Amino acid sequence: MSTDGLYLVVARGKDAGSRVRLEEEPRLVGRGRSADLVLLDRRISRTHLRVRRDGTGAHVETCEGATPFMLSGSPKAAAHLDVGDTILLGDTALVVTRITEASEEARSTDVGVLMTGLAADVRGLAAAMDLVQALDEAQDDDSVRTALAGWGKRHLAAVDANVLAGDGVDAGLREAATTGWSVVERAGAESGVTILAAPAGSAEPSTWVSFTCPVAPKSVTDTTRRLVAIAGRICASTLARVHALAASREEQDLFRRASLGSARSFLGHSPAAREVSKLAARLASSDVVVLLEGETGVGKTFLARLLHESGPRAKASLRVLNCAAIPETLLESELFGHERGAFTSAATMKQGALEAAGSGTVLLDEIGELPLASQAKLLRVLEEKRFERLGSNRAIPLAARVITATNRDLAEMVTAGTFRADLFYRIAVVKLRIPPLRDRGDDLLLLAERMLADLVPSAGRRVRGFSPEAMEVMRRYPWPGNVRELRNAIERALAVGEAPYIEPGDLPETVHGAPPAQPSDESLVRLPAKLEWLESRAIEAAMHAAGGNQRKAAVLLGINRVTLNRKLRAEGESGGEER
Repeated sequence: MSTDGLYLVVARGKDAGSRVRLEEEPRLVGRGRSADLVLLDRRISRTHLRVRRDGTGAHVETCEGATPFMLSGSPKAAAHLDVGDTILLGDTALVVTRITEASEEARSTDVGVLMTGLAADVRGLAAAMDLVQALDEAQDDDSVRTALAGWGKRHLAAVDANVLAGDGVDAGLREAATTGWSVVERAGAESGVTILAAPAGSAEPSTWVSFTCPVAPKSVTDTTRRLVAIAGRICASTLARVHALAASREEQDLFRRASLGSARSFLGHSPAAREVSKLAARLASSDVVVLLEGETGVGKTFLARLLHESGPRAKASLRVLNCAAIPETLLESELFGHERGAFTSAATMKQGALEAAGSGTVLLDEIGELPLASQAKLLRVLEEKRFERLGSNRAIPLAARVITATNRDLAEMVTAGTFRADLFYRIAVVKLRIPPLRDRGDDLLLLAERMLADLVPSAGRRVRGFSPEAMEVMRRYPWPGNVRELRNAIERALAVGEAPYIEPGDLPETVHGAPPAQPSDESLVRLPAKLEWLESRAIEAAMHAAGGNQRKAAVLLGINRVTLNRKLRAEGESGGEER
């Protein structure tokens, strides 16, 4: 059956692409099932229009009781339409067009070429939205090209689409960019083919999008030019997004590849440091619960961050919760979160660290300071992999990895009854002890040089390194505060020094005033045989100096008030006798 003839075609709306062939006998258009062209637009009556062929055009009129249609911006009850004329009915645009047997396969494109005025604007908007949706999922240049090719085939009948950048942008396009042209047209290598290109960038773009259309240059319409220009504008933002995403991924990959190398540089080359570095490489890709042990300042938080950022959870967040720095009454709220009204000061809902971390990592620092009641709740969370906010009974799945850290001997605390044995065994699946700085030999100087290089750019003066005298002083000092104390000492030296090298006098007095290292002698006893007695006397002196105020005494001792209170209770239970 021949398709040659005059048609009324839906150009925009829920029924886009539907059509009815026009004959001498009127055709009915409406929402009712009896209509010849059934439309789903709810703003259209069941029997809305009658349309028939009228010479080389069509005559259209509204049915009784139906609202007028819009033609060239004016409401009409009846009108004669020529090929290419468009009317608006509710939210639906209809166009009169002639379709031949040869053009049937490219019917949608022929309709678009014929549309003018309101219909052209409608087509441009629909095409723009289609391109935005097509590019929405693009993640790289190849997927952008694929989306462009599909869009160009649908809306321009294009046989090819491309993104031109770098060497692909020839001199002609570069010159066109300086003139501000929005679309450049060129005849293709084959006759009857036109290549249209539009900039996808700023006023002097280095990137263009191009489409190869199977029409002669003289047959290119303004509508096609507008669509190519729109494609260039929309692709500009998409290409910027995918390039930024690619740069971010590359940066992450570089960081991950360098992370363990940074750890080795940070830890050094001593046997103890190499052992930690070797184990850290294996733990980074695992979800096992890790207990980081070591003295204050050895770098437990740094190593936890390294494990997080070197593993598969790097894209999610790392949350650090210092159990010793948060009052006992607020600790569970910080850990599990709370609902509004859960307690007196809970004015709003709050996510805890376990929830806020999402699929990332939670570091529970100073886990030894966690009260016994909170230890029981944490154990339940680790066992059941879910938790509830305070004031709620809705279970929230635990998606985060949990890492713990402590500077205390948890095994001794288990024996003393101040730390739950079941929780200790649960968090100590793998124990990773970070060695103190005094046990790492020449790693000290390696760390010092690395820290100096990191701090010099913000110091406001040029420093070439450490003098031999300063290096000898640093090697002699035992660094009880470990890596943290070393960094603070170097920061201080940069602030007060003036010479091109760090000198001994630039370092804190505790460092450059340290006595020379003494040879080891096992017969010497340098500390009281019972350290508990020394601790008890220190607490007693601090309480006396603070007038019995536990908070002030804790500050003097450099410990948390909760810890001091626990030690005082233990002292009271033992009767205060010397041990």
